Amino acid sequence: MKVMDSFRIVWRNLWRMKLRTALTSVGVMIGTAAIVAMIALSLGLKENAVKSLENFGNLTEMDVEPMYYIPEEDRVIPDDERKKLNMEAVQELKKIPGIAAVMPVKRLQEQAKLKVGRREGYVELIGVDVNESADYRKNDVDKGSYLSGSPQEVVIAYDVPRQMRDVEKEKREARRSNVEARNKVPASMPPPDMGGGGPAPISLVDKAATIVLTREYRVDDEPKYEKKELRVRVVGQLQKSENQRYSTAVYVPISVVKELNEWVNRSRGDDSSDGSVRRTREQAKQDHFEFDQMTVKVESREKVESVVKALKEKGYEVWSPARELETINKFFFVIQIVLGGIAAISLLVATIGIVNTMIMSILERTKEIGIMKVIGATVFNIRWLFLMESGFIGLIGGLTGLGMAWGAVELVNYFGSAGGLMDSLNMGYGRGGEGEAAAKLAVIPGWLALFAIGFSFVIGLLAGIFPAIRASRLSALQAIRSE
Repeated sequence: MKVMDSFRIVWRNLWRMKLRTALTSVGVMIGTAAIVAMIALSLGLKENAVKSLENFGNLTEMDVEPMYYIPEEDRVIPDDERKKLNMEAVQELKKIPGIAAVMPVKRLQEQAKLKVGRREGYVELIGVDVNESADYRKNDVDKGSYLSGSPQEVVIAYDVPRQMRDVEKEKREARRSNVEARNKVPASMPPPDMGGGGPAPISLVDKAATIVLTREYRVDDEPKYEKKELRVRVVGQLQKSENQRYSTAVYVPISVVKELNEWVNRSRGDDSSDGSVRRTREQAKQDHFEFDQMTVKVESREKVESVVKALKEKGYEVWSPARELETINKFFFVIQIVLGGIAAISLLVATIGIVNTMIMSILERTKEIGIMKVIGATVFNIRWLFLMESGFIGLIGGLTGLGMAWGAVELVNYFGSAGGLMDSLNMGYGRGGEGEAAAKLAVIPGWLALFAIGFSFVIGLLAGIFPAIRASRLSALQAIRSE
């Protein structure tokens, strides 16, 4: 018997008993729809929980520092056993599967001021290894270019221009306000750019700037202050990031920060000049080899958990919202198992219904089975026909149930968005931002749809095994004689 002939016979038999086929497939339809809808709801809630977690920072970027305490052993790690953040550590981190790039960081130990024309603002000066960070940051540049290694080049964070203030203008306005207050003259209306949000940010890319540092030293126990100015050019601006920790960062080559740290520490809190010089040299030597922290870039969000686990095993501590991903994934995995298990009960009932239908079909078609055996149908042919019939019943129910689940998911998402349920759940993504798809309470990914169709077909096949074996064992002579 040809395969296409067997499919035609199966379709003819199902169509001949179309009412019974439809009623039997209803059980599979309800079970499939319930499982898909339940899992889709848990997947949607998990996705929204992860998106909410991303408000606190990019999940594929994490700050790495030496581990100081092991909770499992309740032990503080001694200094001599603690990991050192040096170039050896950079190479060690690069070998961890899933890490795309490593960026060592050295911060300036004093607050710096960035001046561009009449505008100025306080920034955090961060030194980076240009060679190591080029692959890490080159795709994050919004305007201009990344550092080339020149000590006169800087790259600014997205929010730096918004922190810049025209100090002279503010002083003039303050003096004018004082004069008007003394003369009891009503204050004039503010100009359009002053109403509500402060001055509009200016573009700093390709502009000359000055980094100003101030250090304190004492002469006869009286504080004195010394300034140092470093003329630079802003060559690039990074894209907007959700991580507010680096909102005012200015990136420079790490050699610049080392030199500035040495200048700042030269007279910090040491009374003995000889001891101060000795400690300063040791400090400079230490700075030369060690970084304050390292930031690693993970290839994808799916590899974050394995990377975090590998970092902890090697003695590093991770500071990132990604630390909570493992807890979120475990929680929603349990939810999926519970919801899927409850919905699977209806599939069990549907399986029993398919078995009953196929057994009744055997009793009604006993003579037909006998005739098929007489004209040459083998045991395999008989089993194949009945297995395909039960499998197609499950497939019909699976496809219908998938459509039913899709409709239910669309209704849940519509009412969840229209009714403000996303906001009440503190998701914050009910309608989506500009250029960003609106978040959904429930989602049906492609793999879930394919799984539902395949699983319903397999359920039909399993339900047809016993009836198929029973049909193939019928005696051809007794089958023909039966009424």
